[in-house]
Amino acid sequence: MDTGASYTWVPGPLLARLGVRPAFRFPFLLADGRQIEREMAETRVRLDGQERTTLVVFGDEGTQPLLGSYTMEGFGVAPDPVNRRLIPVPGLLM
Repeated sequence: MDTGASYTWVPGPLLARLGVRPAFRFPFLLADGRQIEREMAETRVRLDGQERTTLVVFGDEGTQPLLGSYTMEGFGVAPDPVNRRLIPVPGLLM
């Protein structure tokens, strides 16, 4: 998981093997200030026995997959950095 990443990143070759195809390109701002574009798609993700639709970014081959905040919010979980795990959080309706 990455609390600084908006979307879930998965190596593109892995997504291709899973049958996920790019649907659109989206701009991203990197930590060093550069802007890049990446291919993205909507797909199903399973976490702790639950399944949701989410957006994924096609990362470079060999990059570490990471769970972004968009996906975590969809599952109603947040990172617990002390215990290095995901914890349930309620949604907000204000």
